[in-house]
Amino acid sequence: MPFGNRWHRCMNVTEPIRRIARLNPNATAIIRADGSRIGYGVLDHAIDRMAGYAARLGLAPGDIAGLRIAGPDESLGLILMLALARIGVASAEPDAPAKRLRLRFQAGASPAPGNVGFDASWMVNEPAAAGHVPRPIRTDPAGLFRIFASSGTTGSPKHVAVTQAVQVRRVHAFCLADGGGPAVRIIGINLGCSWGCATALRTLWAGGTIVLSNPAHAPDTIPRYGVTSIVTSPVSLRMILEALPPGAGPFPLLGQIEVGGSMVPEPLWRAAGERLCGRIVSVAGSAEAGLTASAPVDAMTHRPGASGLIVPGVEIEAVDGDNQPVPPGHEGILRIRSDRLASGYLEASETSTERFRDGWFHSNDIGTVWPDGWLTISGRSSDVINAGGVKVHPQVIESALLKLPTVLDAAAFGVPDAMGVTRIWAAIVARSRIDDAVLNAFCRHALPGIAPRTILQMKALPRNENGKVLREHLVDIGLHETRQPAEAAGAHP
Repeated sequence: MPFGNRWHRCMNVTEPIRRIARLNPNATAIIRADGSRIGYGVLDHAIDRMAGYAARLGLAPGDIAGLRIAGPDESLGLILMLALARIGVASAEPDAPAKRLRLRFQAGASPAPGNVGFDASWMVNEPAAAGHVPRPIRTDPAGLFRIFASSGTTGSPKHVAVTQAVQVRRVHAFCLADGGGPAVRIIGINLGCSWGCATALRTLWAGGTIVLSNPAHAPDTIPRYGVTSIVTSPVSLRMILEALPPGAGPFPLLGQIEVGGSMVPEPLWRAAGERLCGRIVSVAGSAEAGLTASAPVDAMTHRPGASGLIVPGVEIEAVDGDNQPVPPGHEGILRIRSDRLASGYLEASETSTERFRDGWFHSNDIGTVWPDGWLTISGRSSDVINAGGVKVHPQVIESALLKLPTVLDAAAFGVPDAMGVTRIWAAIVARSRIDDAVLNAFCRHALPGIAPRTILQMKALPRNENGKVLREHLVDIGLHETRQPAEAAGAHP
């Protein structure tokens, strides 16, 4: 068996970090939000130290521990996740089924009852002492690495079980997509989600530097640390642009901005290309399947609405309601097959069996696979608005609204009226309030027959940590708005 194949199948996700620590211990692995730095030698020793704490708490290979990687110091949660992985313990979002969690960790000195607190005292801030013997790294390809929460945009999140072997292959896929070289990278997404975790690992595996920074501070952070890469959601990218002072940018060292989580509006990526850097890359994927498509956005102008080129090693088909493949270039429900699929949902349920079957992950996404390998995702089947028999993809309405110069963000959704008939609604975020008459006139012209009945003007759209719009929250707002007139009428006959 070739060594390379064995390494690919059996590696623990922390092994490449130890290798970098031995080769270049003083290289910077993480820059915290306060500007302090963690070198690779310190990082590897801190992983060992935290692994020792976890083992003394009784955690053993095969156990699952709840762990949310969040501020104010995300580096501590990231290191603890790696420490658990090093000894064969999986981490999970704390809202995973309680019966599956051995214990829950919580950052800070005052954890909630039943949780185990952890803080900076769990790691060491100086190089490993002479004579320190590195902790053995457990290698179990079938062992669980992390339980990721799915997007949860259409209801309660599901918990996606990913093994060490699958996570290794996912990180390799990202490295292949972006070249895999060392980067000084701002990761502007949740490090505990599937995409954020893979991005952190691919940065560390290549000997790069993770920069933990609030998007609003990016104009200062980018030149200060020589940032070469940013991974972010559209909403955070907009925050970076809004924080740029007049005349600032582009930044010569910044070579790429990777954007995912939702559609990247053309005005946004064009502004980012002009003011930040010329290479804006769109990525598509999921907790269940990992990275599925990617491409620079300026290469997608010939394919409006495209999500990217399907990445090597991934097979995607569009199927009809009977699960039969439709011809290339025709829309259907997408199913995905690769060696990077999750093993299923943590909950043993009919949903898990239905979505993961026959070697495929059957997604809820509607899209088109084109003959030349491009992928277009139109939306989720549960997001399609059935307005009195007229079925509309929200993206059609959103794309039209985003053509208004002052509109920064948009989402479309359906809200039942008093008679139970679903009506098309939309919500927008604009630089300044737009007159309702102007909005309505624009929609009647741009969206004949499917113009939103009501458009909410909001300060921000509700989104999850990956930047995806929480349409269920918008529907709830719409239902509340529709009830108010009726309630008022009832109160004042």
